[in-house]
Amino acid sequence: MSEEFAEYAGRSEPKERWLKALPLIIAGVLGIPLLAAAIDFSVQIAQVTKYLFDLGTSGLDATVMVLLSLSGGFCLILYLAFLFIGTRRRTWKWRIWWAVATVLAAGVLPLWWVFGGFFSGSPA
Repeated sequence: MSEEFAEYAGRSEPKERWLKALPLIIAGVLGIPLLAAAIDFSVQIAQVTKYLFDLGTSGLDATVMVLLSLSGGFCLILYLAFLFIGTRRRTWKWRIWWAVATVLAAGVLPLWWVFGGFFSGSPA
């Protein structure tokens, strides 16, 4: 089978497939610890939210706290969606951009947590 026919049929060598998937594999591995931190943040906010409801907070504050407690789930959904979309792209440029989007989706909440002053880095 000629190279031209193999390329036209959409078939590629196994080594080439691994190489094309490499940006998404790296993004997936780098995103796992960030995603774990995002989910941990959501769980901590959800625990605080329960006590805020017991104290009788306003509707806007309750809405914000509920959205913050769901934010880890949003990060997980975006992480998986960006990985899936990246696997459907053929060019290197698009795969790299979707890999960057995957890492950002997993890391946006932990970075906001650190730079927003929620985490001081020292034990309480």
